[in-house]
Amino acid sequence: MIRAMLWLLSIVELLLGFTLSQPWLYVAGAALLLVLLAIALVGWLRRRRRKRPPVVIPPPPSSPEEELQSLGILEIRPRPRTRPSETPAAPTTSEAAVSASAESEAGVSEPPETAAKAPSAEAASQSEQSEPPVSEEVRDPVLTPCLDALRAALEAQTVALLVQEDVSLEYRVLGISSEMGGVPPSWTFTAPVPLLAPSMVDRPVTVREVTGELYEALGYYTKTPPRVAEVALSPIPFTREGALYFLVADAPEPGRFDRLSASTLLLEFGRLLATILELQQPRKAAKARAYRPRREIIAEEMSWARSRGEPLALALVHLNRADAIAAEGPVALAAAEQALKAAIQESAPDQRVERFGELTYGVFYRAPVPEVEAWAARLQAQLAEAGGWLEGGVSIGVAVLQERHQSPEQFRADATEALREAYETGTCTILE
Repeated sequence: MIRAMLWLLSIVELLLGFTLSQPWLYVAGAALLLVLLAIALVGWLRRRRRKRPPVVIPPPPSSPEEELQSLGILEIRPRPRTRPSETPAAPTTSEAAVSASAESEAGVSEPPETAAKAPSAEAASQSEQSEPPVSEEVRDPVLTPCLDALRAALEAQTVALLVQEDVSLEYRVLGISSEMGGVPPSWTFTAPVPLLAPSMVDRPVTVREVTGELYEALGYYTKTPPRVAEVALSPIPFTREGALYFLVADAPEPGRFDRLSASTLLLEFGRLLATILELQQPRKAAKARAYRPRREIIAEEMSWARSRGEPLALALVHLNRADAIAAEGPVALAAAEQALKAAIQESAPDQRVERFGELTYGVFYRAPVPEVEAWAARLQAQLAEAGGWLEGGVSIGVAVLQERHQSPEQFRADATEALREAYETGTCTILE
């Protein structure tokens, strides 16, 4: 109240000095106004200091250990390096208590005596050891994410990329994504029945009900497969030496793959995976050569026959509709090559059969000329009546090993010439 009256008095003095033209009233009013402003400023500063929290400066740590504890670090000890073959010394009880959770997260297994003192680390170690070993190939940094994405988009239980190398029911897993978490210890398995039958190869997508032997054919699972009601199979447009590549997706209930979007996803991802495999081929070929040169194989057979004094014939079997089938794409080409090789092996089960080119196989027939001639005529007549991929029959040219064949190239050249003549005439040709 007093401050308000003083403010009012200073204003009145200034007004009187202006009205009465008295300088001293100006001075008195201005002095009183300055005093009031100074008092107000001092009060404002005091109130501001009361609101500011006090600054607490912690005392410096008395030792380095206390400084570490202030940061939440209980203990640091040097850990010696050990070689993979060496067994690290068992840690003390205090070390086990402090580092149990850290080692379990890092996947470090403990010695038995330490594991008994740290149950949490033992449980983590046992859970990790219960999982089957995973090979490098299934964790491909490119294939596996693609299969994960396809499985999520399809809402499937498992999606796998398989390759059938030969006509036998043996499949190799190139990549797998499964919500079951089970992966096979070996990336090759044999099925009791074909997953993708020859009649299904020319279809973009085939959905099959899983019953009986087909359930037992799901060898890409580690143990007994879980509940699987249906599988969707889709060949991908990639081929290598007659191998058939395809996608397989399974679901625990029927109707999962009846949607049009499911077929579209399988086809589009198949094209993507085919491109990835094409890009990976040069790198894999540089690491290892999966197939031997034909020259080495011919030389090996020639040496074997001459060292034993036994007869040898090289028969080249070529599918007549090779150009038309190759124009249909790599999936059709792989299917036709499998069918052709199966027919040849069935007709000559005890002879060596090797691929010599696109839809062309070589048969090393270890028998006298009359027996070779009878076999070739029989095979040509049998395939002339075949349908499906083998429709149109085959041409067969045979070269018999003679003294003039001093090199594998000469032996193969005679077989090639006989095949050319057989293709033009339509009859089996044998050069002795």
